Amino acid sequence: MKKFKIMLMTTIVLATMVVGLSVSTIVLAIQNSALMKKDQTEPVTCDFYLTMGTMPTLYATLNAYANQNPNTYMWFTRGNTISKEYSADYIHYFDTLQATDNSDSQVDFLLIREKVRDILALNPNVKFRLWCDDLRVQFIPDIFVAAGVDFADLEVTLLSDGTGTYNVFSNITEQKYTGQAAQWQQILQDYTDHRADHTYTKYTDTVAGNLQDLAFYVSTFDNVQYWIQNPEYLVNTLSPSFNQAREQMNIVKKSPEVMYQGLDAATRAEYQKVVLANALVGSDTLHSLDDAVNYFNEQLSGRDKELVLILGTKYDDLAHNQTYVDQTLAYYTPTVKADDATKAVYKGHEYAVVDNKIKVGDKTLPVGECAVYLFFKGHPAYPANAELSAYFAEKGIVVLPHRTPVEVLFWMYDVKVGGFQSTSFLSTTAGQTEFFYETPTQSALLLMKEAGFFDNAVIFTK
Repeated sequence: MKKFKIMLMTTIVLATMVVGLSVSTIVLAIQNSALMKKDQTEPVTCDFYLTMGTMPTLYATLNAYANQNPNTYMWFTRGNTISKEYSADYIHYFDTLQATDNSDSQVDFLLIREKVRDILALNPNVKFRLWCDDLRVQFIPDIFVAAGVDFADLEVTLLSDGTGTYNVFSNITEQKYTGQAAQWQQILQDYTDHRADHTYTKYTDTVAGNLQDLAFYVSTFDNVQYWIQNPEYLVNTLSPSFNQAREQMNIVKKSPEVMYQGLDAATRAEYQKVVLANALVGSDTLHSLDDAVNYFNEQLSGRDKELVLILGTKYDDLAHNQTYVDQTLAYYTPTVKADDATKAVYKGHEYAVVDNKIKVGDKTLPVGECAVYLFFKGHPAYPANAELSAYFAEKGIVVLPHRTPVEVLFWMYDVKVGGFQSTSFLSTTAGQTEFFYETPTQSALLLMKEAGFFDNAVIFTK
């Protein structure tokens, strides 16, 4: 994998970002004024990015930074996945909803619907483009169709949630698929019929994936694209009709890393800042954007040992993690064999011990010392609790900011990875994953494992 080191970022002039250019009164006035000045026959395009998972948010922000559309509106659940404060000034947020710290953003999609209505009232010829999680297909009817946008006139890009995408695909039955066309048309008609009722809703009262099973069917329409990292791992054995329709699905193999590397140097530098600035939130030692950039550089580049990231899960306590992490420490620590003091085991292999050291490739490793730098990257929604954090400190394991998307660290630094199964492993390269905590069970990871993608990874069990 092409590694992009950001040591030179400190030489880039940090442009002052306009804080608070979002859907506040000032921004609404500026934005609405711009639309009102447009000739009513002149096309205006508004981009809406509404995301809930980490990977969809990365897709969304990468695309927003590539497009740089001045009429860009964004909302994402996990506050601080990217820094709202340091976002580009063409990205307008919903201030009453969007979290600026590590908390989750508020959910009020009726407010977003009203913004769509307002824009339509100012310019009936406006063109809307929506990027949203594939598990949130309800955003299409519940926000846009309800506001007065016909589905056929809306340009939609569904963004893969991650492992959930593959699970949905594999669970579509024949009976379920054959009823989806009628179901979708009924939903669209229902919302069209209730447009006069601004409070009418079926789905905006929840963040659940009410219509997630319709994602692949919806992708068969010409105005819909479906971005998935590894579509080759989509497998369904339950519905012949669904599999036959696969050719009509507008599925695009889309790598977020390729999108990232495709940004020009200046835009990439701005994007780096917006995804690393979240290290400032809640920190007593980091105070500026330079501090945040330097923090990651100091931790993850120019080190004298290999770097290994441990990925957490929803279990944020010591009881669920200690057994696995103890095995990880042992795995990376050269240890003399109990029955033969002339040999030591490191990463499952035996090496001769000479002067209490072993030779591994071109490296000489002391016996009894951890031979890598270990980092814990908690789940974005479940940071390590106090007891687990204290355990990591005792073991010399650095806890990275939990809201920093770990995928961007894969793109920017030379790291190995392991831990609890998650969507993040879909973004790794072959050989980058060195261990799992228990055998993966999620369909996409299982298929990748069967294809040999994780052949070098060991499994730690309780």
